[in-house]
Amino acid sequence: MVRHLPLSIVDEFQYIDAVNKAQRWDVVLTGDKTDQYARVLAACRGVGFDNPSTVIHQGVCAPYVPDSDTFIYGYTSADIHSPAYFFLTGWMSWPLKRFLHMELITAARLTGAVWLWLGMVALAWMLRRLGARWGVAVALPIAVASMPGFRLTNAYVTPDALNLLAGTLIIASMVLYVRGEWGIWPFIGISIVFSFVKFQNVFCVVAALVFLGWYVVTVLVRRHLTHHGDSDDAGGDGHLRLPRLWEGIALVVLPLAGSMIWMVIRSHTVAAVVDRPPLDPPANLDGLTVFSSMDDAYQLVFAGTGWSGVTSPWSIFPNVLVALLVAGTVATAMFDVKADVVERAFARSALLSCTAVGPMTILLFAIVFGASTGVLNRYVMVLIPVLVVPLCGRVTGRVAQGLLGVFAVGALYYAVHFTYIN
Repeated sequence: MVRHLPLSIVDEFQYIDAVNKAQRWDVVLTGDKTDQYARVLAACRGVGFDNPSTVIHQGVCAPYVPDSDTFIYGYTSADIHSPAYFFLTGWMSWPLKRFLHMELITAARLTGAVWLWLGMVALAWMLRRLGARWGVAVALPIAVASMPGFRLTNAYVTPDALNLLAGTLIIASMVLYVRGEWGIWPFIGISIVFSFVKFQNVFCVVAALVFLGWYVVTVLVRRHLTHHGDSDDAGGDGHLRLPRLWEGIALVVLPLAGSMIWMVIRSHTVAAVVDRPPLDPPANLDGLTVFSSMDDAYQLVFAGTGWSGVTSPWSIFPNVLVALLVAGTVATAMFDVKADVVERAFARSALLSCTAVGPMTILLFAIVFGASTGVLNRYVMVLIPVLVVPLCGRVTGRVAQGLLGVFAVGALYYAVHFTYIN
């Protein structure tokens, strides 16, 4: 974070400007322009990764950088996100600036490590709460956090730093509700908060609702078969929890409505008449593009800046981890293994959600934003806990836990030893 001077290509120029504004209690709105702090960083440090030939300097390194030399002619695109992350980062950065005399960009980057650590702790807690052995609960968060994807999201200034924490708490709150251990309000509140932080977190909210729907249908079918005597193994389902009608409506409507809060506010708070150039090409849907994106989540979820299964930095660990998680999910969903109704319904809905998120991303951006975009790893990383949960009941033996621990240590060593990006 300190050594890598250039700004990340994933909008860090826009985000550090928003954090700088937040420290002055200034909310970024549509039509705002970037301040000189971010412009000077982009001109002097450049934007890109370690290879100097790929670093782009936006203007001449000087105390003043004009609009014409900056990205999208001086306008900021950070208004697409709510101010929540930017204000949190600004507040968390202040002590580091004040007492350790760090530059804002370095202090803000360091907050990503805090969000990653909180995500790891939350993931370990969820795994233990859902019945995983201690070896799994310790090794799996370490393995997940060692993937190249988190190098991109948690070493720079970006709202994606909360991906692991957001996904874990959203999924945990829904599973614990279905198991009868929590009420509906934790899921509703957590979903609204994290969807407000970043709209793309709604992908995980939808995945949780897909699980709820699959679970409800499964229980109803099993009870119907039991009632008619057509099933030998559907008995004993009376303890399974089904949401009341009002609970089901609240669980669906409130989180999805809450995810739209910032979009509604943003549409009514345009700072000026905006002639900002579009950032993405207009939507141009075709069947092949949508169909070919069905496996994107599996290929990209841990891949960092890579694409189609090629990680950056190069590593075999992401593909091995994805294979392990998919194997656990498929085994729970389809094979004759020991799994209760909740576990099996979750695994089946997980496969559906992770397969459908690619096409849904393309369709969502086309319909909501009128833009054409591909599936990016930082969009689907919030679904990592969806793939992790089914492994709870699969890795139970000491040898299996030991092998998972060896894998986690190897992935961590690789991540620490190869600290470069490309």
